[in-house]
Formats: sequence, structure tokens, C-alpha cells
Amino acid sequence: MIKVAIVDDNQINRKTIKEKLLPYQDIHLVFEASNGEEFFDKLKYIPKADLPQVVLMDIEMPVLDGIATISSASIKYPEIKHIVLTIYADDDKIFEAIKAGASGYLLKEDKAINIVEAISNVVEFDGIPMSPAIARRAMELLREAPKPVVPVQNNPTESQLSDREMEILKEVVKGYNHQEIAEKLFISPNTVRTHVNNIYKKLHLNSRSQIMNLAYKNKWI
Repeated sequence: MIKVAIVDDNQINRKTIKEKLLPYQDIHLVFEASNGEEFFDKLKYIPKADLPQVVLMDIEMPVLDGIATISSASIKYPEIKHIVLTIYADDDKIFEAIKAGASGYLLKEDKAINIVEAISNVVEFDGIPMSPAIARRAMELLREAPKPVVPVQNNPTESQLSDREMEILKEVVKGYNHQEIAEKLFISPNTVRTHVNNIYKKLHLNSRSQIMNLAYKNKWI
């Protein structure tokens, strides 16, 4: 069973999200909060073993908004994953959330099954689920972004990666999660996870967005 919390300042939105999750017996709602401050207050009184594994986080909230909450929680509670669940699909919000430490970015209009699958994805496969519209926009933004000037001696090269690692890197950049890559390449999700970790280490990266930027900059795809 996956433990989940909901943080949203709108009571109707919280009720709607709860109703979407209710039919799924493998999802357990630990608590709900109306803003980041209340979220942190509630975490103080919960034993570590009972902390939510995934938080569905709104962005625009009074007192302490979603971006600031994710940024702080990623340091204080690194074991908790955060999925942004919002109505906003604009450029700034997408990258602010990713940079803050969000593990996924969904729209509130997404179907219940998509939200539940995203929750399972981040817990079981350490994936980065996004709504299709968000994923497409993120890819467009990466293509449009100006290329930073990097000294040649510090520029990671394709030769640092094995053929299998390059194959997996290309699937990561396309937006596939560990489970989808495993099925596509006929290997286990754990093997995919190991290869992805090796890619991060070899290229000195720590996020999917950095991998995507580097792959486009070096024309690996």
C-alpha cells in the first residue's frame, strides 16, 4: 500500500482528488493540508514509518506555496516524493517545480488512473511522470533553450557510455519511465535503474532534465 498526502488550498479540489483515489485500495491517504505550512506542521506529529511516500502538491497556495514547500521538503524529508498536481501548464511553473525537486508534474484534469499510475511510478521505479501535454511542452522548451558554453575539456562525451547506456539514455530523453524502458528493451526495471544510475555518475548529472539538456546539446538523439 502506498501512503499519500494531498496539499491544496481549495477544499473542493482536495475532495475531488480524494474521490479519484478512493476506488484504489493500494492507495492510503495519510492526511491532507491546505498549504505548505500546515503540511510541515502535520509531518511533525507523524512517525517516520507512517510518513507519506508521495505528496500530491498544488502550486499556488497562500502562506507557503507548492514550489517553496517542495524545495524545503526535499531537504528535510528526502524520502518523500512530490508530484505537482495543478491547473498550471505554463513554462516557468514546469521548470520551477522540477528544479525544486518534484518527481512528476500532472494536471488536475488528468484521469484517476493516470494519477494513480504516476504515484506507483515514482515509488516503484523512481520515474518522473508527466501529463502528455506537459511532457511535450518540456521537450519544446529544451529544444528552444540557448546552449550554454561548456569548456571542451569538461564536456562529457558519448564515448563515456556503453552502447546499452546510450540506448537507455535515448529512451529516458523520450520521456519513458523505467518500467516502459524495461518492457521495450526486454530487461528488468532494476537493470534499467542500474544503467540510469551509471549514466548519472559517468556524466556527473543528477536529474532527468540535465540528461535531456546534455543529450540535445551534444546531438546524441
